This record gives sequence, structure tokens and C-alpha cells, in this order.
Amino acid sequence: MKNIIAAALGAVGALAAPLASAENLFFTNSNVVSLPVARADGTASSANACVKDGVCSSALSFDTATAGVLTVTADDHDGARHDSALVYQSKDVNAGLGVASGYTKNGAFVINDGNDALDSATETLTLHFASAVSVYALYFFPDDRSTYAATHELDRFDGFTLSIDGGKAVEYSFGSLGGQGVSFSTPLTGTTFTLGYAKSLSKEDYYLAGVAFTPAAAVPEAGTFGLMGLGLGAMALAARRRRA
Repeated sequence: MKNIIAAALGAVGALAAPLASAENLFFTNSNVVSLPVARADGTASSANACVKDGVCSSALSFDTATAGVLTVTADDHDGARHDSALVYQSKDVNAGLGVASGYTKNGAFVINDGNDALDSATETLTLHFASAVSVYALYFFPDDRSTYAATHELDRFDGFTLSIDGGKAVEYSFGSLGGQGVSFSTPLTGTTFTLGYAKSLSKEDYYLAGVAFTPAAAVPEAGTFGLMGLGLGAMALAARRRRA
């Protein structure tokens, strides 16, 4: 009996244990707002194709401390204008991850968008974590990187869409902090997060400046719940016997 009770209490303790420390990963440096950590530089999956001072590739990878490798890719679904897109990480302050659209010519990628922010309804930016995470905040910068615009251009009237693990895209507002940052009352849990352009809210071009997350809490197996119920029942029975 004591062993059952001890095992049940151990299971309860495991469920009540606090989540692992939150991790902040930022893709830019800023001289306007105070970001928790310095920018993390992505490793390109192929040769840098950017014509500007930055990192541009079919995929960028970032090492995280708690969720393995984060892979970032970009897409442009408008085949009429472009036939491909690359993910872009600027070395400018107040920028970050964006979408560089263009086309392939003679085996080389030619950027013809002129704006490396996520700037149209056809562009998407996808973050894929090696293991499930709970995202509780995102940080953004507008394409206008002036001092004033960096903290004012993105507001509660402007928005972006976010799809989790291929699900329906949900629209969110940039809020009242100029995109620094957008917090979720209930953390969003999954492995793949796809950002897109606003649909009903006002449309603003933006860069993804950072993401804050924790490893997703493991869901206890059915056997764990059964063990807890058995142990709690034994504790209640022992208490009644003592009272008797």
C-alpha cells in the first residue's frame, strides 16, 4: 500500500513540476527596442543568394537550447509573378526574418521583389521545430525601420495570420506595442508555425524579429492517470480507517 501511495504522489509531483525555462530566440539586433538577447545567426542550407547584406537561402537553421533545430523556410504562392522564394535574415537593425521572392535563371536565384519583408498575401514564412513547443510571444518589426516606425507602425488595427501544424490560419493583431511583442494568453503549441499576411485587419509589411517559447509539456499516459487514481483511492481508504 505504501508503495502505491508513493508512486501516486510521484506521478502528481511530475504533473505539478514547473515547465522548463522559457527560451527567447531573436533574429535581429535592435537599436530602438530592448530585446532580451542578441540575434542568433542562421546557417544557410545552400550558398547565400542575397544581393543585400544578409543571409538568404532556401532554408535557414537555428540551434535552440530546448527544442532542437529550428528550420525556417519561405514560400511565394503566386506563380504568375514568382516561381520561388527564399527566407531572408537581414543584418540591418530593426529587421529580421522575411521573404525574398524571385525566380531561378540559369541555375541562379534572382530576387525581383524589392522588399524582403513579408509583404503580400501570397507569401508565407514557416518555422519548424525539431520537437513540439509552446509559443507564448512573437516579436515583429515593420519594413520601415525608422526609429519612430519601429515602435509605432504596427498597431492593434494591423494584423498577421498564423497557422499551426497545417491547421486553419488564425488572424492576430500586432497589439499596442508596435509588434514588441505579441503575447498569447494561451500559448500556441505545435511543431510547425506558418506566418502570413493579414486578411481582415489592416495589412502591414513585417519582419519576424523573434520568438519566445518553452518545450511543450508532455501529456501523461493513460497508465499514469490510472496509477494516480489508484493511489488517491488508497489514501482516502487509509484516512477513513484512521478515523474509524
